Amino acid sequence: MTHSLSVTVHKADDLKDVEHMGKNDPYVQITFNHEDKTSFKKTSIKKNAGKHAVWDETLVLDHYTPNVQHCLYVEVLENDTGVDPPIAFASIPLNQIPTTPGQPFRGLFPLYTTSGKPKGTISLTLVVCVSGQAAPNVSAPEVPGKSEIDAKHHKRIESLKSKEKTSDLAMMAAGIGAVVGAKVVSDARNKAEGQKET
Repeated sequence: MTHSLSVTVHKADDLKDVEHMGKNDPYVQITFNHEDKTSFKKTSIKKNAGKHAVWDETLVLDHYTPNVQHCLYVEVLENDTGVDPPIAFASIPLNQIPTTPGQPFRGLFPLYTTSGKPKGTISLTLVVCVSGQAAPNVSAPEVPGKSEIDAKHHKRIESLKSKEKTSDLAMMAAGIGAVVGAKVVSDARNKAEGQKET
């Protein structure tokens, strides 16, 4: 019998502010395998949520086998032009959730910044389900959950941060190039108009 893992992303609090102008526009993505970009499931984007965002959205990861998938990788990212910079991340050990299908575990998990410092929390409900069946609509009291930093996952987050900085520099250079180009065109036009008048 195959299983899936139902993950309800309730909310994130006390997120680091990574938006240069305005408030964070965060979304959450989760996976069992952070090395496979196509394996991520994503929430919607919460525009101008700032440091506190509420989703209450359920994402389902198929092919869950407790003795194979040991961690749930969680990433909170800022929706941005170019590369979406990471706000926070965590690796959640799955040995803390019940393996019996239909039993929910609602945890408040610590998040970590790109530099690996604890900052913020994320509230999730995790339920093992028989594949093809929806998670039961039962609630559980929220308890402190355990999260950690996985070294390879942290490298991925640092790589995303580096790509975001490169993207920002490229956009800044393009903006400067456009301003300089406009100035050259303007100067040439003014010079041509000045020659016509004489």
